[in-house]
Amino acid sequence: MPSKKQKSKHYLAVWDMYGLECLLDVDKLKKEHEDWEKKKIWATLKEEHLEESEPKLPVQHMILRAKVNSQRQYEIYEFNSTLSYEDLRLSFEIQPQDVVDFIRKHGYKIYSDRTEKKQVIL
Repeated sequence: MPSKKQKSKHYLAVWDMYGLECLLDVDKLKKEHEDWEKKKIWATLKEEHLEESEPKLPVQHMILRAKVNSQRQYEIYEFNSTLSYEDLRLSFEIQPQDVVDFIRKHGYKIYSDRTEKKQVIL
């Protein structure tokens, strides 16, 4: 019997020293953008104005927030996973360190203020 191969999904995660702040399904956002482009084309052909704003991935805003709050040691990664969005979010709640370690190892680092050294107070 042939094995059923699970499809990998593309995600963007932002966390800091206090935990997960944002988890985005990039595939879903891409689909929303494609749907918006189709609506925009039809509106242009009909000479109408499209009221909806273009859906965008807010990476620049995330990086700015991380830089302004560098004391919180933000990390922003994109990665692929076969887990659904809900399962991935639940995994962050149940065993966040395991998920973060997986993402650091297999994901693409976009931004990080993470410090490797422990602070020593004299």
